[in-house]
Amino acid sequence: MSDAETMRDWVSGLREFTNRNAGRRTVLEEEAPGEGLRPEQSGYPFWGASWDPRDGCVQIMLGEQGSVERHLTRSIRAAQAIDLMRGADGRDRALRITHPEGCTLLSFVAGRSRAPAPRDVRP
Repeated sequence: MSDAETMRDWVSGLREFTNRNAGRRTVLEEEAPGEGLRPEQSGYPFWGASWDPRDGCVQIMLGEQGSVERHLTRSIRAAQAIDLMRGADGRDRALRITHPEGCTLLSFVAGRSRAPAPRDVRP
């Protein structure tokens, strides 16, 4: 990842991010202070991300289109910053949400036309 910018307007910024990236395969990682990033899920298509200013919660929605079993929503409370990472080509590479417990990193699987089925990678 070569470039990061802080998202100033979370509502419209996440809407635009969703429009650009819906359907791309993802890796979702969580970081806790002193522990580093650990993968939580991988291979799920990105559905969208939103921020609700009423409850201060960022939502990341992932899953297979039309599947009830293969989808998930990650709720991130008390978000402090949202950073968009782009590659040298200007394409979105990741979204980082900083919160009191650490950060959540949503990145996109690169170089695959067909990703493997989604999986939970937690031990």
